Amino acid sequence: MSYAILHMQKLKQPAIKGIQIHNQREKESQTNPDIDESRSDLNYDLVNQNNVDYNEKVNKMIEEGVTTGKAIRKDAVKVASFLVTSDSEYFQNLSEQDERRFFESAYEFFSGEYGEKNIAYAMVHKDEKTPHMHVGFVPITEDGRLSAKDFFGKKQQLAKLQDKFHDHMVKEGFDLERGVSTSRKHVESAKYKALTFQQMEKEAKENYEETMERIHKIKDTTKAIENIESKKVLGLVGMKEQDYQSLVDYATHGVVYQQKAEQLQKELDKVKSEVQQLELDMQTGQDRVRFYYKDIEDNLEDIAEKKAQQKLQQHDVVKDRRELINKYNGLVQKYNDQLEQKNKLKQQVDVLKTENLSYQNENRELKTENSKLQEKWLQINQEFSAFKQRVGKAFHAQFDRVKTFLRMNDVDKGIIKFLGEKQDKIVQDSLARLEKPQKQQSRGMEMER
Repeated sequence: MSYAILHMQKLKQPAIKGIQIHNQREKESQTNPDIDESRSDLNYDLVNQNNVDYNEKVNKMIEEGVTTGKAIRKDAVKVASFLVTSDSEYFQNLSEQDERRFFESAYEFFSGEYGEKNIAYAMVHKDEKTPHMHVGFVPITEDGRLSAKDFFGKKQQLAKLQDKFHDHMVKEGFDLERGVSTSRKHVESAKYKALTFQQMEKEAKENYEETMERIHKIKDTTKAIENIESKKVLGLVGMKEQDYQSLVDYATHGVVYQQKAEQLQKELDKVKSEVQQLELDMQTGQDRVRFYYKDIEDNLEDIAEKKAQQKLQQHDVVKDRRELINKYNGLVQKYNDQLEQKNKLKQQVDVLKTENLSYQNENRELKTENSKLQEKWLQINQEFSAFKQRVGKAFHAQFDRVKTFLRMNDVDKGIIKFLGEKQDKIVQDSLARLEKPQKQQSRGMEMER
């Protein structure tokens, strides 16, 4: 009895290019001798009519489908790549029409399960010993998040997927047994890893070279500062404008650049021997992959399959190397983050300087206005003093008229005398009450000064 084989592989950014090259046969494979290039024109993609850039398409799907507004993590799983097949004998008993219907039915299952808009490719390979299909699912959730964990975070989810896939294929008329849930009990797992091994090695080398290029740029900047030439003009030491700007930039950031460059250089020198050893291990690992894969093809027994898996795990040097390169990329990223933070602080200082200048101008305007108010107050104070003198004279004149009136009416002279004695005090008290608001205002002006 034949089995419905369904194997899932999580792909991060660097591995997407590798599966593209494999699926679309963009390069001659050095690790898969089963590919018959004379039959490669029989391969077809149920999603894309022509060859496409997988990274470009996947990133566009993420940009349109992810609505959280958050940046996608560099180590995020961007594609869940399914391998769909059965054994060679099963396909030999199918007609060309039924074989195509087999893969079309499988594609319909994934479209219904995850949404057709989230399927990046569905490449059918007919140029190998066993026909099979690679289906790429971009794990975007219904609420607009990129999260492979939501779909495949638990073992039960994969087991349930196997059940649903088997039920679907049986309903479509294909007599198959359910595949093994672990997805590691068949030959395609070993083959898949071997096919992408070389491309992952290339990605790791490119990352290493990019890091070294950044280090060299920092060193070149330092050397440019060291080579600045000065000359005397009329007794003064001068230099080119370009050299002056370089020197200013170095004085601002150069010490930090130099320290970071020296630190990164030390770290990279430390691992040169490790990288060389990794390259040797990688070559050994690839040779052993080919050997054990051949053993699996010739003997589909559980012991041989288990042995191949163990050897692959022991020689997974690509992962070790990528982690090493990512570590140094992280150091460079920290350096860039610190530079960005300094630029932000400088911008904040410039804003504060502008605000301080504005406050200084406003303070000068207030001082000018205060001087004008003081002059006005002095003028009013002088006018009030003159007014007070006139009021005092008027009060005395009024008292004199009252005393004259009393004498004319033969009022007791004692009363007139008493009134005359109190005249000055009454006038002074009246003027004091009149002056009281003026004194309060005077104290307020003094406090402002």
